[in-house]
Amino acid sequence: MGAAVLATAAVAQQAAVVQGFECRSDDPNWKLDASRASAQFVLTTAKGKREVVFRGALQPLAYAPSPLIVWRGDTTHLPRETLVVTLREEACQGAATHRAVLSVKAGEAMIGCCTMRTGYDARIAPAANYTAKNPDDWARLLPELLPAINLCVAREGNRVKWVSGATPPSQGMSVVRVVETTGTVDCVADLAGRGTPKIDAVSATEPPLSTTGNPRFYPPREPPPMVNCGKLERVVTKSGAVAGYLHYDPC
Repeated sequence: MGAAVLATAAVAQQAAVVQGFECRSDDPNWKLDASRASAQFVLTTAKGKREVVFRGALQPLAYAPSPLIVWRGDTTHLPRETLVVTLREEACQGAATHRAVLSVKAGEAMIGCCTMRTGYDARIAPAANYTAKNPDDWARLLPELLPAINLCVAREGNRVKWVSGATPPSQGMSVVRVVETTGTVDCVADLAGRGTPKIDAVSATEPPLSTTGNPRFYPPREPPPMVNCGKLERVVTKSGAVAGYLHYDPC
């Protein structure tokens, strides 16, 4: 069996599952944006706009005669309300692929059309095996680089989208290339995770680091990264905690 076939087989083991959905309707005017653990509901009437945040869970019901997806959760503030949404695969308005029946209050029901967001289940992605990685894979040194990467991610905060690479250890330091919402920066950080890293903007004409490329490193955030192509691996520490995710061959 050729290497390409083996790679395809490995990728095929990571099946995409429903990670969230977005629904809307014009009568009444409402929209809902839900992830696996939270949902934001917006209802617009003649009296004004009402926005409510719910915390709950997504549950596919594959055993139903027609596969259904149910999302149920409660408001994050008082008075407590319960959101129940049932989605069924069905051609709907525009490019929507599902029809939803939604209820927030007793005796209330609304219908709408939804589009789904699917991706790999990051919770069961395989753990990264550093010793098995290729010599030109920068992530093979991730256990040594992780303190510096964490320092850079903490410094840049929510601006961070992913880390595209990091240079091998040199004099106790590493250059970590970080792709952010506003551009790309190089972060020079201590490999022990101490001190304040130095941040320099990377211009569009600047060449990539010799180690930049496959894979991307995503910080350990909630919800986990949503990807539906390539291969996703969990970065697991010795204590068993998830320290991030590696994404090979991103779309």
